[in-house]
Amino acid sequence: MPFPLMPKSDISKQIGHLALNTFDSLPKKCKPRVQPDGRQEWTPMSSVIVSRPRPVPPNHEADTSFEHDLKIVALATGTKSLPVSLLPKCEGLVLHDCHAEILTLRGFNYWLLCEMERMVEGSGYVSPWLELNTPSAEESCRLPFCFKPTVEVSLFSTEAPCGDASMELLMKAAEAAGQDVSPWAVPPAAGRPRDRNLETMLELESSEGLEHARLPPGRGYFSNLGALRRKPARADAEISVSKSCTDKLMLKQAIGLLSFPLDLFIEKTDAAYLKRMVVYHDQYNEEGYQRAFSAQGRLQRVLEQQDEVQSKYRFFQVNVLPEGFRRFDFQKIDGRSGSLIQEKKKPSNVPALWVAGGDGKDDVIEGLVNGVKQGYKQFDHRVSKASVVSRRRMLEKAIKIDQLLQKQGTRRRLPESLSLTTRYSEIKSMPERQQRGYLRQRTLSGLGGWPSKVLDDDFEITLPSSSIDNSCPLCSHLPLLPHPGYGNLADCLFVTSLST
Repeated sequence: MPFPLMPKSDISKQIGHLALNTFDSLPKKCKPRVQPDGRQEWTPMSSVIVSRPRPVPPNHEADTSFEHDLKIVALATGTKSLPVSLLPKCEGLVLHDCHAEILTLRGFNYWLLCEMERMVEGSGYVSPWLELNTPSAEESCRLPFCFKPTVEVSLFSTEAPCGDASMELLMKAAEAAGQDVSPWAVPPAAGRPRDRNLETMLELESSEGLEHARLPPGRGYFSNLGALRRKPARADAEISVSKSCTDKLMLKQAIGLLSFPLDLFIEKTDAAYLKRMVVYHDQYNEEGYQRAFSAQGRLQRVLEQQDEVQSKYRFFQVNVLPEGFRRFDFQKIDGRSGSLIQEKKKPSNVPALWVAGGDGKDDVIEGLVNGVKQGYKQFDHRVSKASVVSRRRMLEKAIKIDQLLQKQGTRRRLPESLSLTTRYSEIKSMPERQQRGYLRQRTLSGLGGWPSKVLDDDFEITLPSSSIDNSCPLCSHLPLLPHPGYGNLADCLFVTSLST
């Protein structure tokens, strides 16, 4: 299918239409349902779109030089996240955070893995979006892939991201519903009521490795603006220690869109950051978004700490769709009044994920319940329950790509000790990722800190031997011992045995 022509002046509207039309085309199982009592479920929807300027033939008029190629690569719905007590049981197979914005960004990373795989599996595929690096001997430290220079990444969302950016919108909606939204002071710790969720978290600190930090607020305390926040939940629900979507998007401005293990394969150029976020006009409050995301808001004190931190940030722009733009059919907010319509709708409990296929590959379509594919129990022992964007499945695909790169003579990206069994935490803590971790920690510390958790990192990755090809690229006989370079005859067990 050819790429559509998109005038630059209308790119935000084209992004919105592309996302909504893609959602419309999804099967019924991906969409909110009508409850037996007649209430319609609601859900937010987010999608990632990649774009690049389209080359224009010389005989075209000058104004067509702004045309763009656009491709939607991931789309997700969802409002769910896991409570902290379940994280140690996940083993890399259960998604922690299924809010639409975060799920679609994971889908974007999975799409990139698939794109890299097609480029190196020998099919002759040429990606419109990525290219292989061909470093010289002096540049051997470069990563094997990079974005093509003119690529831009956009995020479309039907709801304001939870957390600091949406606080004014929440107050406005509550006021329209007749609720009291006057500010109240945060009580001192000694005067706060007992919180069983906080007590649960403190117990986990000693038993599961959570380092103590002041527990960030969820949705409450409207007067505490600019704060890091947890994912919102019902008052009687067990706490989640997932950061709000606002805070995760804010961090993407520092560390980029490439999550682990993508950051070991693709260069972090400007194209690896979010270029724009597209939102409805009634899901945008200028004061809230400026405070949450801009260099003049809450991040100002972080950026003033050190020049190195400031130079790493790439701030995205927020494009607001005009009034009258087509609405998403399953929104929580009444598009006419901007008020909550909770008496008629309830949140859907089935997040959905769609990731574009291409080059003969099928699209990925998943319904998710409790962080696993619909139809499976949350802690079923079968690996088949895991979403393609789960930690384990993403790393397994990265291992396959690493092996394909080795066959082509490219420097391996994953640890040389990688064998049939390794630990996720060992790979994630590679020295190449230290700068990313430092930048992330400096940003969070500058905004008040976050409880650090290592609750789902220390599981084993065990791959079937049929999926591992450690045969010698020279003789194809016996497997190689782990060693830093392929192509060295002295490292081949078969050649060594002959010489002795």
